[in-house]
Amino acid sequence: MQLAESAKLQFSCRDYSDHLALVRAYDGWREAERDRAGYDYCWKNFLSVQTLKAIDSLRRQFLFLLKDTGLVDENMTMCNKWSRDENLVRAVICAGLYPGVSSVLNKEKSISLKTMEDGQVMLYSSSVNGKETKIPFPWLVFNEKVKVNSVFLRDSTAISDSILLLFGGCIKQGGLDGHLKMLGGYLEFFMNRDLASTYVSLKRELENLIHCKLQNPRMDIQTSEELLSAIRLLVTEDPCSGRFVYGRQEPRSKKAKTMLSPSSLSEAGGNGGDNAKNQLQTYLTRAGHSNPTYKTKQIKSYLFRSTVEFNGMQFVGQPCANKKLAEKDAASEALNWLTGDGGAITDSRGAQDADPMSLLMQPPRRRRHSHRRRN
Repeated sequence: MQLAESAKLQFSCRDYSDHLALVRAYDGWREAERDRAGYDYCWKNFLSVQTLKAIDSLRRQFLFLLKDTGLVDENMTMCNKWSRDENLVRAVICAGLYPGVSSVLNKEKSISLKTMEDGQVMLYSSSVNGKETKIPFPWLVFNEKVKVNSVFLRDSTAISDSILLLFGGCIKQGGLDGHLKMLGGYLEFFMNRDLASTYVSLKRELENLIHCKLQNPRMDIQTSEELLSAIRLLVTEDPCSGRFVYGRQEPRSKKAKTMLSPSSLSEAGGNGGDNAKNQLQTYLTRAGHSNPTYKTKQIKSYLFRSTVEFNGMQFVGQPCANKKLAEKDAASEALNWLTGDGGAITDSRGAQDADPMSLLMQPPRRRRHSHRRRN
C-alpha cells in the first residue's frame, strides 16, 4: 500500500490536485505505449491498464463529439493553445465539479475542511492532498464524498477565489460595497468595490461568450481575446489569500431585535449562539489575523462580563451568569458589528458608520479602541 501511495505522489508535483496527477499518469502511459512499454509502466506505478485504456477510449469519443458538433476543428494546435496553463485547467475542473466545493482553513499543524452540507470533512489518505499539512489555496473542488465514521472527500483539486468566482456558480452582489455572495449567500467574499465589479462583469461576459459559442459552434472565440486575457490574468495572479467569510449570517430585522431581551441574548450567547466564538475566529483567520483574546471579570458575585480583542479593537459583552456565556456574548457583540447589526460604530478617526469589513481587513493598530453599541 505504501509503495502504491508513493507511486501516486510522484505524479502530483506538489500542485495539490488528484486530477492533475491523473493527467500526468495518463500522459506517461501514452508515452510508454508508443515505446511498447505500457504494461511495464503500469506495473511499476501500480496503475490499471484497463482503466487507462478506458480513459483513452473516452477521450477519443469526446474529441469525436466535439468535432462532430463543430466546437473543435481539425487544427488541434489552436485548440490546445492553453492546455498547459495549469490555472486554466484548474478552472475547467472547477466548472465541471461545482458545487462540490470545500473551504480550506490552514491551522498551525493541520488543515480544517468544511462543506456546506456536511460541515467538517476529511480527505482520504490516498489523495495527494491527504498527506499535506498545509494547502496554499482557500478551496478544494471534489467529485465524490464517502461517509464512513466521518465524511471523506475523494479526488480533490485546490483552487483560488478567482477560479471559484469566475468558473463556479452564480454570484450576486451583497449589501455592502465589494460584497459578493454564492450558494444563496452561504459563501461570501469581501474585496475592493472595483475588483468585485470586475468579477461580476467578467463572469457575465464569459457566460455570454460560452452561450454564443454553443449557439454558433463555428464562431472564433479568439475575437474576444481581451476578455480571455483578462480572465487568465485574474486566475494566474490570484494570491490565494482566501479573504472570504464562511457562513456569515444575515443581519436581523429591527422587529426581530425588539423581541429579544438583553437577558435572552446573554443566555443564548447572542448572534451565533454556541458558534459565536468559532464564527468570529473564522472571520479573523480568513482576514489574516491571529485568534481573538478574551478577558473576563467578575462584576458581581453571580455576574461576569467579558471583553474580546482583535486587530486593535475591543468589544464588551453583556453581564452573564458564568465566564463561558460572557465570552460567547462578547463574541456575539463583535459578530453583530461585523454583520452590520451592531448600530453606529466610531472608528479610530472618529468617523461613524465605518465599514466593518474594511476595518477588519486593515493591519492591526498600535493603540486599541473600544467599540460599543450606540443607543
